[in-house]
Amino acid sequence: MAMTIQAWKVETAALLKGAGLEGTPDLDARLLLQQVTGFDQAKQILFFDKVLTDAQLDSLTSLRKVRLSHKPMAYILGRREFYGRDFQVDERVLIPRSDTETLIEAVLAFAKNKTDTPSIIDVCTGSGCIGITLALELGSAVTLTDLSEGALAVARENARRLVSRPLTFLHGDLLSPTDKKYDIIVSNPPYLTASWCDEVAFEVQWEPRLALEGFSLDGLELIRALVAQSLDHLAAGGALFLECDYRQAETVKQLLVSSRFTNVRIEKDLAGRERVVWGVLACTNS
Repeated sequence: MAMTIQAWKVETAALLKGAGLEGTPDLDARLLLQQVTGFDQAKQILFFDKVLTDAQLDSLTSLRKVRLSHKPMAYILGRREFYGRDFQVDERVLIPRSDTETLIEAVLAFAKNKTDTPSIIDVCTGSGCIGITLALELGSAVTLTDLSEGALAVARENARRLVSRPLTFLHGDLLSPTDKKYDIIVSNPPYLTASWCDEVAFEVQWEPRLALEGFSLDGLELIRALVAQSLDHLAAGGALFLECDYRQAETVKQLLVSSRFTNVRIEKDLAGRERVVWGVLACTNS
C-alpha cells in the first residue's frame, strides 16, 4: 500500500503517543523521516504528498520499531545538540542535556573575570560535550578524563570533529590520572542513587548506569571523592564546578563549605531547579 510522507508522519506520531512516548511525537516522526529520506522540515512540508519507496518504508519501519522500544532519539540518530553544536553519541555515553548548559554558563561567568585563559579539566567527560564546549568558548587548554574507555573514544571523535587543536585525554578514575593543578575543575559526575536509577524513565534506562549511579545511599560517593581530590589539583584561586540533582544541592554546598571552598553558590537550571554547585578554593599558607 502506498504511503506518503505526511501519512507516515501522522501514523507514526499516533503510534508513539500510544506507546507512551508523548513528549515530542511529531518531532520524533519528522526526525526519523529526515534520517531516512534526507528531507528536512521544509522539504517534508513541500513534498508532503510524495510517496515513499519500499526501501524507505522498510528503513522507517525498522527505526520506528526501535523508537517504540523507548530507545532515545539521540541514540537512534547518533547525535544530540549541546550549546549550539552537534555531538555524536551512542550507548557508551550519557546523552547531553540542556540542564547541563547551566554548568557551562557558570564556568564562563567565572572565567570572564580572569586575566589569563584558565586551564580546565573535565572529569567524567562522557561525550566530551562539557570540556569541548569550554575549549571552544574560552580557547582554553582542556583535559578530559573518564573511567570508561568507550566514553573516551566518543569524546575523542567529537573533539576531532569540532576542535581544530589537540586536547588531552586521560583514562582513569576521577582525578587520579593526573598530577597537575588546574584553574577550573568541572564535572557532571554520576550522582543518582540506586533507587533513583531504578525509577527513571524507560528512555534513561538505555543510558550507561556507570554514568548515572553515584553510589552510597545518597548518591554522593563520587562527588565526595572528587571534592577531596580537587584540593590537591586546584591552582590558587581555582574553582570546582559540579552538577548534581536538585535534591542534593544543599548537601553538596555544605560539602564544599566544609572543604576550604569559599563563595560557594548554587545555580538553577532553566526549569528553576538547583543544578550546579561551585566554589573557589581558599588560599592558605599551610
